[in-house]
Amino acid sequence: MSRRTRRSCAQGQPGVPAGPPKRHRGGGARQASGLSTGTFYRYFPSKAALVAEIVSGRDGTEDGGFPADETPGDLLRRLMSYVTPPGASADHARLIVQIWAEASTSGELAAVAVSRHAALRDHLAGLYARNREGVAGAGEPTAADSTRAEAALAALIGYATLAAVDAPADFAALGRQIETAFA
Repeated sequence: MSRRTRRSCAQGQPGVPAGPPKRHRGGGARQASGLSTGTFYRYFPSKAALVAEIVSGRDGTEDGGFPADETPGDLLRRLMSYVTPPGASADHARLIVQIWAEASTSGELAAVAVSRHAALRDHLAGLYARNREGVAGAGEPTAADSTRAEAALAALIGYATLAAVDAPADFAALGRQIETAFA
């Protein structure tokens, strides 16, 4: 994909329709991106392909992988910053919630969402194992590590949902509680 197309796609991200999921063919997202229909479908043959590109780098990865030296707290703070960075709108939170809602009705989109979620869960469980052992690469994650990681991600999805609907919540305090419970 060309640099211009990537930039258009990234700039168009806030234009992805917010609110309840609607059955559409991606026209709103395409129009917001500034791409022609032909270019759009050349790079994104399906909604799942579009979502995979949009969330690239906002699924906990950096430059295609997870940072080797991060802590669970680093990862949780980074994920929360995607949803409620200082001074930002709730557009990314709405996108996250909409992806999960649409994934419930689309097997192809569910496969993308669940795959990204599983990779993130496994990475976080590995960070918990590393912290427990005190050495990078030491010890395999236990079932308890995986359950803790799953609970942390469920809390983050709830956090994104509250941000998406502009709930009257103290997100700084809520973020500290999530970090305290799961870091």
